[in-house]
Amino acid sequence: MAIIRCDKHPVRQDLAREAYIQRIEPVGYPESAVVCGTPSCREVGLVWLTDDEYHDYQRGERIFAVKTHTVKIKVSDRQRGLPA
Repeated sequence: MAIIRCDKHPVRQDLAREAYIQRIEPVGYPESAVVCGTPSCREVGLVWLTDDEYHDYQRGERIFAVKTHTVKIKVSDRQRGLPA
């Protein structure tokens, strides 16, 4: 599964369960809401893809699942409240 990391915190290939072969910019990069999954990091992240995912990407796929606890979501200052 894809993983999100910034340039300062690349995937540690020696610790990864899968090999990540390509980085892809998320929609809106570098102003996207995709943030590095490293716990202490607040930098915008890139999507790291495995070999199979990269082949899917080359065939036109643009939506990828990410591993649990590997991405955080950056939100805007606008509050919407709860629906009635």
